This record gives sequence, C-alpha cells and structure tokens, in this order.
Amino acid sequence: MPGTPAPPPGSPPGPAPSTADTIAARIERLPRWGLPRLAFVILGLAYFIDIYDVSIVGYTLTPMTEHFHLSTTAVTVMLTGNAIATAVGAFLFGSLGDILGRRRTYLIGMAALGLSALVCALAWDGPSLVVFRVLSGLATGGGLAVCTSYVQEFSPAHRRGRYVSITVLASSVGGLGAAQLSGWLVPLSASGWRWVYGIGALAFVLLLAARPGILPESPRWLAARGRDAETDAIVDAMEERLLRAGETLPQPEVEASEPAPPRFPVARLLKPPFLQRLLVVAAFWFGLQWAVRATLTLQPAILEKMGMSLREITSLTSVGQVLGIAGYLAMPLIIDRVERRTLIVCGLLIATGSTVVIAVGDGSFTSYLIASIMLHGFSPMIFVPGYSYAAEIFPTFARTTGASLAGGLGQVGGITQSLVLVSVIATADPRMSMLLIGAGYAFGALIIFLLAIPTTGRALSAINAAPGPATPATASAERRPSPELS
Repeated sequence: MPGTPAPPPGSPPGPAPSTADTIAARIERLPRWGLPRLAFVILGLAYFIDIYDVSIVGYTLTPMTEHFHLSTTAVTVMLTGNAIATAVGAFLFGSLGDILGRRRTYLIGMAALGLSALVCALAWDGPSLVVFRVLSGLATGGGLAVCTSYVQEFSPAHRRGRYVSITVLASSVGGLGAAQLSGWLVPLSASGWRWVYGIGALAFVLLLAARPGILPESPRWLAARGRDAETDAIVDAMEERLLRAGETLPQPEVEASEPAPPRFPVARLLKPPFLQRLLVVAAFWFGLQWAVRATLTLQPAILEKMGMSLREITSLTSVGQVLGIAGYLAMPLIIDRVERRTLIVCGLLIATGSTVVIAVGDGSFTSYLIASIMLHGFSPMIFVPGYSYAAEIFPTFARTTGASLAGGLGQVGGITQSLVLVSVIATADPRMSMLLIGAGYAFGALIIFLLAIPTTGRALSAINAAPGPATPATASAERRPSPELS
C-alpha cells in the first residue's frame, strides 16, 4: 500500500520528498518487521557461524600447536595475520555492501565463511594451517556489519534495536556452541580439532535458504540508487503482509532527508560529522578487539597456566554463556528503552571487572566461575547496542562501508594484542596478562562514555540528516546533550 509522506503539521510547504525519503518514511511507519520470520533465522545463523569461527581458536590452539608442532613465532603469525586479514576483510565486505548491495554481499560472505572453515579442517601441515587461518580472517571481517545494516534498514526506529538484538542472540549461541563442541570433540583424538572447524562449513546451507522472497535487497539501498520499481515492489510486499495480518498502517511522514549518495562514499566518511563518528567507533572497537580476541584466543592458555584443565574452562565458560543467552533474550525488552551508549559503558565496565576477579582469585575455580558469569552473562550489553550503534550512525549510501571500516580500523587492537600478549603470556605472570586484557575493555568504556552520540529511538534518516532546515524530529534530537565532536 504505497503512500505519499505527509509533511509535519504546521511546516511550510517544500519540495516533494525523494523516492529515498518516501521509502524511509514508509518503513518507519511500519508497526513491526515486514519480512518473513525466516529471515531472522537466516541472518541469525550468520552471526552464529561468524562468532563460532572466532571462538573456537582459543579452545583448539593448544591441540593444533601440538599436532603440527607450531612454534611461538608461527602461532603469532597465525593470530596476527588473521587479525590483519579481518581488518582487510571488513573494509572489503563493507565496500561491497554499499556497491553490490546487502543481499549479494551477504551471500558472498557466507560462501567465504563456509570455504574457509572447510580448508582449515583439511590443513595437512603447519604452514598450510597458518595460511588458511590467516585467510579465514577475510571471511569474518565484514559479514556482521552487512547483516546489522540489513536488519536496521528493514526496521522502524521504535523497534530497530529489538530486531538487531534478536539476530545478535545467535552470536551467544555460537560462542556456547564453540565451547561445548570443542570440549566434546577435541579430547576424542589428535585430530578432534578438525571436526570443530569443519562444522563451520554449514554456512553453505544458508546460501540455499536465502531466497529473494525471504531475504530481498534493502529497499533503502535500492532507493538511494534510483531503482524505484524494485524498491516499491519490496515495500509493497512488506505492507501487504502486515495488512493481511490485521495491522493498521498510519500515514508515512518524512522526518529528515539523508545526504544524496556522493560519487566517492569513502571520501564523504572522511569529512565531518562522519569522520568523528568513524574515529569514535574505531577506537571503541580497538579496545574491544584487544580484549575480546585475547579473551577468546589466549585466556584459555592463561587459565591452564593457572592450573585449570580445558574441560573445566569450557564447562565454566558455558555456564556464563548460558546466562548470556538469557541476557540476549532480555535485550529486546531493554535496548529501545535505554540509550545505546549507557548499555555499552555498563557492559564494558562489568567485563573489565571480570578480568580483575580472575587476577585477584589467581585463576581459581570460583574466581573463573564468577568472572565467566560477569563477562558472558552481561556481554549482550556490549555487543547488541555496539553492533547497532556502529551501523546506524552512518548514512545509507555508506552504512556498511562506515561500519566495516571502523571495525577494520578497530582490528588494530586485535593485531596489537596478538603481537604483545603472546610473548607476554609466555614469560609474564598470568595475573598481569589478565589485567592487560581488561585494559581493552576499560579503554572502550571511556571512549563511548565521552564521545558517543544518542541514537535510541531516532530514525536512521534523522541520525544522518543532510544539512538544512531542521524538522521537528531532528530539532528535538539536536537539543539533546551530545558529546560528539563538532
């Protein structure tokens, strides 16, 4: 049921809204998700497989090292190279998302994830394993930013955070699956780690499920490129689906107009206000990647050095991750009621505290149980609003590029920690290693607390409005206190 957006009451007459403005207004007035629910499952599985691939490294690093007699140098090259490739992949997939579209980039990303998992499982010697793990970083680099942007661009502002949180829920299941499957499969044989990697090849299944009728191209992206007929068909189908379900659709109203796509989108991101947003998110990801990559890949080795067995580590990690799933289930009720930056800062401070608990408790069973609950149980407060914020602060024409570029720059944190902490863990006191991991969480909290802008409940077009006379919606948002650099 196409509709012509009405101007806000009392506003002076102006030029007719563009197709992009009209499409944005029609999506924003939807009462809920307009695509089939199976789309949530398909996008959620992408989160599952991506996080699963990253998480299994920590549980398989020791058996892989022993299986191929990898040196400390080879391990450092593998971890550092993977982080570098992830940064490159983030920019690559982000750019593809804005050039080829969200849907096609998603399909390419899933094919790359499945292939990288398969070749890692089939590695025949140390050098081949190192090469395949480095290249796998390309696949995990930018896929999630494309998924997040996709969900946001089909969501009305009042439910945008809720729908992102539903898909991100699968990432906690991926982390839990990595811990459980590693704990079961790795001890079975010297090649048990191969089966752990091979499971990631299930990404190929998503290529068969992601049909255009279930996972169409983003209408906002299509409208920005003048593909009006395709755009109208997709939004018409969404509206008709909701009308058949008994929903009532109000008259669409244009809140604000985003900038028109420039010839070089990346160059536009290097100018205010998007440059400041890019740097803030990159700094946030730097701290988080430093801490998370070290937690996933190195913390099990630190805990083993403190006297814990792999089975104890995976079991206690799973306790926290089960509680984390409960946290993800609660996030849809919270995320659109509390400002994103508030949730992120609280989650990061709790994560920082978890590393302190392990250090003070000297890696005891009780200390890691408490720390696992703190870290994994409250991680939804970091990742759900974090993924959402990192994409919604950029305009449609460069949303996946901006989110992925910031994520790629943030991977410098993961690269740096692998260069620093691998050698530190080999020589330093494990308690100091844990505190160094926690420093990354604390840095990210400081950045978001000081510099993040408000986004909760605001339309994407209002967050990224083009310069010009403020509409009532954008004017009220601009009156809110904002720490963004001018």
